[in-house]
Amino acid sequence: MLVDKIILRTGSKFTNYIAEWAKSNCDELLMLSDRHLDLVSMESLLIFNQNQHLTRDIIEYKSVFDKLQKPIHNIDINGTLSVGKNNLELWIAVNKCKTILIVGADELTNNVNLNRFLESIQST
Repeated sequence: MLVDKIILRTGSKFTNYIAEWAKSNCDELLMLSDRHLDLVSMESLLIFNQNQHLTRDIIEYKSVFDKLQKPIHNIDINGTLSVGKNNLELWIAVNKCKTILIVGADELTNNVNLNRFLESIQST
């Protein structure tokens, strides 16, 4: 992936799933509890969702990033794979994202499209 550091919240199935993938796809992986998660110091937010559904905590994170005018990108894993991949690459390049907070709901781990998407960006 084109980023140096991935930040994840601890304590969820989604986090564990992404952490396993991220170990071999970024230079640095940082796991933080909600208590230690300082959204103001975060550079950018990447939201994984299915069918544009966002949980309450993700909506709150998005709201904070919106207010701080920091880059946010949504990936609907049920969308077209090549479009999602290309849009992510363009978003990272345009916003010069080197550190990304990645969030998503636990039920995404049951969707085969999540793994398919992660595999497609593995070589990016």
